Amino acid sequence: MAYTVNKSDSSTTPNSYTVQDNVVNTETDLSLIGKGYAGYGELIAENFLHLLENFSKGTQPSKPIKGQLWFDSATNRLKVYTGSAFNPLGGAVYQSTPPSGQSSGDIWIDSDTGQLYFYNGTTNILVGPPSATGTQNGFVYETILDSSDASQNITKWYNDGNLIAIISEDSFTPKSSITGFATVSKGITLTTAISDIKFVGSATDADALGGVAAANYLRSNANDTTSGTLGIVNDAGMTVGADNDLNFTVDSSGAIISNVVADTDITFKVNDGGTTTTVMTIDGDTARVGIGTTTPSTKLQVSGTITATAFAGPLTGAASSNLLKAGDTMTGTLTTQAVVPSADATYNIGSSLLKYNTVYAKATSAQYADVAEIYTADYNYEPGTVVVFGGPREVTVSSFAHDTRVAGVVSTNPAYLMNDKAEGVAVALLGKVPCKVHGMIEKGDLLTTSGEHSGHAKKSMDPKTGTIIGKALEKHSSADTGVIFVSVGKL
Repeated sequence: MAYTVNKSDSSTTPNSYTVQDNVVNTETDLSLIGKGYAGYGELIAENFLHLLENFSKGTQPSKPIKGQLWFDSATNRLKVYTGSAFNPLGGAVYQSTPPSGQSSGDIWIDSDTGQLYFYNGTTNILVGPPSATGTQNGFVYETILDSSDASQNITKWYNDGNLIAIISEDSFTPKSSITGFATVSKGITLTTAISDIKFVGSATDADALGGVAAANYLRSNANDTTSGTLGIVNDAGMTVGADNDLNFTVDSSGAIISNVVADTDITFKVNDGGTTTTVMTIDGDTARVGIGTTTPSTKLQVSGTITATAFAGPLTGAASSNLLKAGDTMTGTLTTQAVVPSADATYNIGSSLLKYNTVYAKATSAQYADVAEIYTADYNYEPGTVVVFGGPREVTVSSFAHDTRVAGVVSTNPAYLMNDKAEGVAVALLGKVPCKVHGMIEKGDLLTTSGEHSGHAKKSMDPKTGTIIGKALEKHSSADTGVIFVSVGKL
């Protein structure tokens, strides 16, 4: 008589199997044996063996039922039949397309892109990485060795497969080279392997700018100082005052100092023994100049003593029209030395009116003892400075030792000045002149340019032709800098 084998879940189809007498039912992967079937012992033993090995085989069982286990010997993974497909237990499916018959929570790895998905009951949701190409993105935490074999914990920051930055709590040099990271700094280090990689945005603070410490930049909103040279290399120049009262500008005619507020003065003051003293006033209301007085009553008013010493023709490059002329008032004393006026020369001294047109004179002696010539320069160098031929103009300050381009020494006040109507600095060519020096010097030593201090001369034991500035007329007993008289031109 036939019997029925029922499933645990009666809601499935079919929910049972009918086994006839003397036959074997093969509707499942197990053999269901009917009554009176000869040789049933072998089939029963094989059923137990198949269950024990979970139908181990390289291909899935051909007649599975829901819940049946199968050990896939091709992948060495245990799988369970969901009613539509065998799904692996304890791991993700690794293949190029989504598995069929997925259940909520199933995990699948796309073998083409290397991306991980989970099934939410309706569709597969991407877990990561976010790149559709499968390239590495995001953060990777690693421990690497530095050049001293110490372990360093770092965080690598990837985007589209490229290592963009390394985050570290220490500064070190990696033992094994990392492209774009010869060294790793404390904090965030950006790669040098990709051009123009930088932080873009606003920062509230910075330790340095352009590799220069923040403390080395001049403040624009507070009092500050600089030990370097400050240059404003444009013709608009500089403005001073809360109301932009004073301007320093440049035009085709030269430098200009001008005030902005109407009818205000420009005053020159000095510290005379601790007392602030006005030495010259330019009256903006009357367009007058006062020397020694703050209230000039004429175009030019001088309160004090003017001494003219041994001049012939224009005085130090000044045209006769720029000297005292008829109508000008001087409320002090005019002292002249070795001056022979022509018959029509007159002066206005005190209340006495002496008018003149031109003064002709011949000097029999001079207070200064050098002959100089005007050369255009890239800066208004102070007297005693050693200059050489070069720079954007005719001369510039010396900066190399034993320079064969040496031009001479900027004169303090030459006895005779050539090319006097030109603009520039007076360079002493012959005679006695103060000169900036550096180091120990004896009288009579030959002097050449110094390489340690720009614009200075130093002693030379064996100078080359064309490098000699002159001979020392004084001893300099210091290893530092100073000023001594030297003789130029006679060697």
